[in-house]
Amino acid sequence: MKEEELYLLITRYLSQQTSAEENEQLMDWIAADKKNGRAFEEVKQIWLGPQRTTGPGSIHALSKLRSRIAAEDDTYVQTKSRRIQLYRLAVAAAVLVVAIATWRIFSFKQPSHQISYLKETTLSGQKKKITLADGTKIILGPESSLSYPESFSKDSRTVAVEGEVYFEVSKAPHLPFIVQTSVLTVQVLGTHFNVNDRSNQLLSSVALLEGAVKVKLKEKINEEYLLKPGQELSVNHHTHEVYQHTLDSTAVLGWQNNILIFKNEQFSSAAYRIEKMYGVKIIFKDQAAANTRLYATFRDQPLSDVMEMICTSGVLAYHQEGDTIYVNLKTGKTK
Repeated sequence: MKEEELYLLITRYLSQQTSAEENEQLMDWIAADKKNGRAFEEVKQIWLGPQRTTGPGSIHALSKLRSRIAAEDDTYVQTKSRRIQLYRLAVAAAVLVVAIATWRIFSFKQPSHQISYLKETTLSGQKKKITLADGTKIILGPESSLSYPESFSKDSRTVAVEGEVYFEVSKAPHLPFIVQTSVLTVQVLGTHFNVNDRSNQLLSSVALLEGAVKVKLKEKINEEYLLKPGQELSVNHHTHEVYQHTLDSTAVLGWQNNILIFKNEQFSSAAYRIEKMYGVKIIFKDQAAANTRLYATFRDQPLSDVMEMICTSGVLAYHQEGDTIYVNLKTGKTK
């Protein structure tokens, strides 16, 4: 690589305009000789320091740089070689000055291409409806979050979620919509689906109601699953086992309309959904109460009705203090 090209590469690196391949090329050059490393540091100091200007100070500093390094490390360089080096460095300095001037003009006049992200979050007992710039409609469940760019790129539409989120994706066949979670990557072209991914739950799931989605597991990058309408895919966080089955749309989407469905489910598991829907905290005073199995359906009923019905069997008792509900097994009762 010519010397002037090398110095131009350094300046582009310092202004964060190089590719990964160019970065690797520059690092190899620096590591090849200690003089290269020193030259890089000198240019860096001039670039970042008070001499960062298009005036004669930069030209003078850069024109002296290589000759001084050569004088310190190679006292046997012939005068003619030094002249050639100085000449080349002068050319490099001129290129550097042009690069600095161009960078300053470009960075001043051109808008930043850095992507700005927005984030929406919800609290316990709260849901939120969001419409993205492309027309995609989203319902954010309780204690969930959505991160998305202010405007999508020309290649894809990518968002990140935590918790439970329902999507109605605006159709754009040549612009895939991608949902990232801690465990899954879901890619769609235009469809209705529900994502449930919480770090404190055993399972993460994707339920498809309309269209088609392709699901990839981050722990198994070579595996992908294609879902059809009416199918649900669940992943066990601990074992990474994958389950693909027919979905119960009422159970999956019930949270949108405050519907709770428990099918022979332990109270300790069901409590999490009750907490999120009503914005409360459930504390079990004994393990037996937590292990009690529930089989019930609640459709937009007050919290008091839900708790009363759960305890109608006479096995459980509860009392509420503010936003906290205490549940225990009644004395002398068994599961």
